[in-house]
Amino acid sequence: MIFLPAGGFSGLEGLNIAEALADHYECHLLDLPGMGRSEGIKGRVTLSKIAAWVKAYIERNEMEKVTLVGHSMGGGLALCFASLFPNHVEKLVLLDQGHKRIPRFPTSEFGPLGYAAPLINGLEYIWGHSFVKRIERFLLSSDGEAPEANIEKQVKVFCEKYGLKATDYIKRAFEENVEITKEGLRLMFGYYRLNLPKLLNRLSVPCLLIYASYERVDPKEAHKTKKAILRLKKRDGLSLCAINSHHYVHWADERCIEKIKEFLRGTISSSNEKAPSIH
Repeated sequence: MIFLPAGGFSGLEGLNIAEALADHYECHLLDLPGMGRSEGIKGRVTLSKIAAWVKAYIERNEMEKVTLVGHSMGGGLALCFASLFPNHVEKLVLLDQGHKRIPRFPTSEFGPLGYAAPLINGLEYIWGHSFVKRIERFLLSSDGEAPEANIEKQVKVFCEKYGLKATDYIKRAFEENVEITKEGLRLMFGYYRLNLPKLLNRLSVPCLLIYASYERVDPKEAHKTKKAILRLKKRDGLSLCAINSHHYVHWADERCIEKIKEFLRGTISSSNEKAPSIH
């Protein structure tokens, strides 16, 4: 099993999943390319380059078929690989990823930088490395406080924002310092350009999508999520599971882990849940 995390986190974000599956899977918790300890992708980041990056890791480790679990940006990378190299994928688990287009202003994933994403993305696409080199000091600047200096406060703020109970898994994820390089920035731009619902709809491998419903926590996002789920094509091989939470479904509810186990054991139905009504 290969776990690919959200942007800004290391592979340790998937530690609770890896521990739950350790009796039956050899688990690899990867940092995203250009973020943390993983080597970045050179040049402009495209769907095919992302898929090739995952494939290179699989080949280096002499794997034939893998199960992929991806959350957020990591789920986008998993979708890229599964769509281009389905023969190498046993099963795919997406955590709150693939059913909705990346917002034009993706502030939830990129922070304040999200407001400038369309402009920066266009300039990066045209001028490439030279543009990223000019802006990297601004985009990658630190506030001068060592990340490990105030872990407890960071975890507290994070958990309050996303309605989570602070756990050792979350704390360990925050303790892992994730340095973002120029290649990491270019990965963010490449990710921003992906059409994730299109990739999801053309999948040919068994897939479980566990998505955040946002019910009772964000009515606007809950409505968008319902519309996105309704737009998904009814197709074999896709299973849906809603978690009543924010974006971090695998930390929000133990049911998420149980659904992953059921899916990998083959005991979860491969048919879609009943589509939600929109209110």
